[in-house]
Amino acid sequence: MFFKRCYSQRKMNEEVDVQSDLAVETKVKEKENVDLEDALDLAGHGKYQWFHSSLMLFTLLAAVLEMGGIAFVMPAATCDLQIPDNLKGILTSIPNIGVILTATLWGRAADTLGRKPVLIISSAMSGLLGLAAAFMPTLLGFALLKLAGSLFLSSPSSLSFAYACEIMPMKYRDITVLISNGLVMVLSTVIPAFAWLILPYSWRLEIGTLVFRPWRLLTVVYVMPLIIAAVFMLGMQESPKFLATRGKWQESLAVLRRVYAFNTGLAPEEYQVKSLKSSSDTVSEGSSDSNGELAPGPRKLTAMAMLKPPHVKWLALTSFLMFGIMSVLSGLFLFAPDILNRTLFGSEDEVGTVCVVLNPNGNSTDTGACVDDISHEAFQIMVISTLIFGVIVMAASMMPLSKKVVLVAMFVIVGAACLVSVLTTNMILAAVTMSCLQLLSLGIGPVMAYVVRFFPTSLRGTAVGAVLMFGRLGSAVGANVAGLLLAAACTATFYGFTALLFLCAALSFLLPGDNSRDEDSSSQL
Repeated sequence: MFFKRCYSQRKMNEEVDVQSDLAVETKVKEKENVDLEDALDLAGHGKYQWFHSSLMLFTLLAAVLEMGGIAFVMPAATCDLQIPDNLKGILTSIPNIGVILTATLWGRAADTLGRKPVLIISSAMSGLLGLAAAFMPTLLGFALLKLAGSLFLSSPSSLSFAYACEIMPMKYRDITVLISNGLVMVLSTVIPAFAWLILPYSWRLEIGTLVFRPWRLLTVVYVMPLIIAAVFMLGMQESPKFLATRGKWQESLAVLRRVYAFNTGLAPEEYQVKSLKSSSDTVSEGSSDSNGELAPGPRKLTAMAMLKPPHVKWLALTSFLMFGIMSVLSGLFLFAPDILNRTLFGSEDEVGTVCVVLNPNGNSTDTGACVDDISHEAFQIMVISTLIFGVIVMAASMMPLSKKVVLVAMFVIVGAACLVSVLTTNMILAAVTMSCLQLLSLGIGPVMAYVVRFFPTSLRGTAVGAVLMFGRLGSAVGANVAGLLLAAACTATFYGFTALLFLCAALSFLLPGDNSRDEDSSSQL
């Protein structure tokens, strides 16, 4: 009887212990007042992030196609649109001009209205206006529609970086930007590849008074990805970090639940997090009530906050670095195909440096006949060199190197290559070093990763847009400077770009290392 009573008591104690363990386990599973970064970790890094990042990569590539493709469209459209030589540089810069004019506006719109709606509207409008430009019979109509489309191009070309990162757990953000940048570089091979596939043919299709030739089809091919990206974006989730900065905690939590369900295949209700904790990044934007609506609070951060410490120094530094990258990449390198074609396949009698070959005794070659053909050799050079250096950029992006080390090394290597290309009389070496200018694409990812790191969510879209605006300003300045001075002062032009690259290398030493946390407190959300 005694043993039976002891056994019964022991059984009851075990049941109590089991119930206690279940209660503790339930408390572990259901987490209250969780920091958003921890909540993102608990949502997992899986299928949704892969799909989301792939779409952002496709959107970035779509913007690159539209911005870089015009360099191949313009020469092929010379006769049909009667493009004078002195306007080719300006027309090629149209996409960059539109981005310069609207970058900060779209960035602030993304910080106010949300990442998703701004990306959808801007991508769709840029694509539709670019599509309409393909059917314009005159240069004026084509240029105006291209300019109008470029006014919407800033968002898909820059905001995609921030949108991709904000759905990621913190430990994956830098690598997401770096890999995306490397993949864009590799995939940008399709720009000359599409031109190579379409432009060599001489077919003509008459649509009323409009003659539809291969360059018009190429224009359509370059803009369609923007429209496709806008359609697919309709099914994406808004950034939970943006929603949190607006005080919409319940909506942010709902997004995280859907991400968790997509990643795990479980019901959204199985997500452990039951409520989110306010962080310092949203205190300045007003608190929220239990329903997730904004409650009265202090004034939210404005774009002017970027012009105050500690943000202003990082804005100035990253903007200048992006200016240097894009001024050479979209400036001097824009003329690389023509330079390589003329130096490698020019007259046997032309011996000397690149500048001597480009300007032997003046350039009066006007025969009166309109020529809009591009040699197969130029396409081959661009496709092969873009692919090779794209793979190099991708490989470097995957290596466990500090962003600071990558930037310094890249600027030094490309600066040295630029200097060698203007000094050597070996045309093969000149071709290799000129192609090496593409390595500057490696720097876009680290600079954008620094911007994402330095600025809080409430300013991130604006900051990304502002930095990319300075980059596009560099593109426009570099393209026009190179276009005007390569004929008048070729050697000085190369020296000027070389000096700019070495200056950027020196300024890159001012950036913090990857392990530094001194500046991370301002961008925790």
